[in-house]
Amino acid sequence: MHKVLFIFIFLFCSKYLFSQETYIKFQHSNAIIVGKKVDILFEVSKRNKVKVFVKKNRSREYSSKISKKRFDKIYSAILKIKNDTISVKNNLIDGSFTTITLNDSLGSKKKYHASGLNSKSQSSASQKDFWYATKLIIVSSGLEMEDLIDYK
Repeated sequence: MHKVLFIFIFLFCSKYLFSQETYIKFQHSNAIIVGKKVDILFEVSKRNKVKVFVKKNRSREYSSKISKKRFDKIYSAILKIKNDTISVKNNLIDGSFTTITLNDSLGSKKKYHASGLNSKSQSSASQKDFWYATKLIIVSSGLEMEDLIDYK
């Protein structure tokens, strides 16, 4: 009886102690414009519900929900980003900087970076996948691409 109880407690505790959260974190900012940034966090709950937390320019904060299907579309788009193709497209003085962090349920974390993201990035060979993932993230969070700093 003690062995069964021990095994049950061990399995129960290990599930909660070692399980990782699945999330997507998006950060966009410009070093020269203090206080102007966009932070978006997509969190998947244990019941497969996705909450979106948005913080824009220190003052505007809100949360919403999206479908798991929409989250999976964003997740897949991020996985299509090639690690070796993200680069600085143009030489910019204090251009914007964007980071997408992907964390899966196994604790595997991937980070993608792009500098100088703008409307021309959608046709750029080195930034088009990153731009597409960014577009999905921005639209799903209730923002527009023009809300990003330096986006023209």
